[in-house]
Amino acid sequence: MSKTRTYLVVPAAVVGLSLVLAGCAGDTTGGSTETYPSKAVTVLMPYAAGGPSDLTARSVSSCLTDVLGEAFVVENKAGGSGAVAMQELASAKPDGYTLGLGTAGTLIMTPMVNTLAYSLDDFTPIGVMAENPTLIVVGEESPYESAEEFFAAAEKHPGTLTIGVPGASSPAAIELQRLRNEYGVDVVAVPASGNAEMTTSLLGGHVDALFINDHPDVDSRIDEGTFRALAATTSQRLRWLPELPTLAELGYTDLVNATSIFGLFGPRDLPTPIATALESALEACMTDATVLEQLGENLVPEEFQGGAVLGESLAETQAVYRPILER
Repeated sequence: MSKTRTYLVVPAAVVGLSLVLAGCAGDTTGGSTETYPSKAVTVLMPYAAGGPSDLTARSVSSCLTDVLGEAFVVENKAGGSGAVAMQELASAKPDGYTLGLGTAGTLIMTPMVNTLAYSLDDFTPIGVMAENPTLIVVGEESPYESAEEFFAAAEKHPGTLTIGVPGASSPAAIELQRLRNEYGVDVVAVPASGNAEMTTSLLGGHVDALFINDHPDVDSRIDEGTFRALAATTSQRLRWLPELPTLAELGYTDLVNATSIFGLFGPRDLPTPIATALESALEACMTDATVLEQLGENLVPEEFQGGAVLGESLAETQAVYRPILER
């Protein structure tokens, strides 16, 4: 893999970063005129090493190091369904030296279903680093050749078909609740700890299907035939699986929230100049050749989404999920 970085777009906010922040650093450093960043930045990762979220955090942090000239160091703080890392981020000083990777699960679902000292309002969204779509797949021995056949069977025999999901409070699990509540299709969610356990369950015949994030290993199984993809949960068809229908196409028009969005966040009240500079640097990284190669087309969004768009998206998801999770 090439180590050469190619920056296709470097926004003006990055080029003029030290000039932008020199006059306002006093807001966060007690009157100091130091520029940001002037020391290493910690990027908290709410999950263990390995997996697409960790890959995303490390790839983007390496690029941010190159763009901004100080080390962005990833620290894995797994535990509490992401609550350990997010609580530390929420409690951090809003000076730009503690950031974190956040998802709908860690920022919305985990605090809603647990008694925690933080909520979505305790963070400053900076931008989207990656999007990981979710697929519904069955095994090669499954009698269901299409999503239509699977859902027809679920409607005919409610509460009998089982679908593995990555955790009881994951977006996939909540979308299955919405499938039952809003569309009358009753399937049973079977929580697992991640893709590996889910894959074992499906191949072992312990579940009928999976609601699984689309990783390279999933694509490999689809290609070799051990997985049969039935549908995607994205609003539009995936460019690398163009023949795969979406749930929206199949009539479940609102079930588009299972895609995992990996966002970069700071604590609440992060000064606007710092947030803007980080967003611009992140935008540059999302056109960086090495980042694109490392993440691959399964994770890289087609268009960059900054802090405002990310914040609005999560607020909409929270509004949809609140009636379900706070019952």
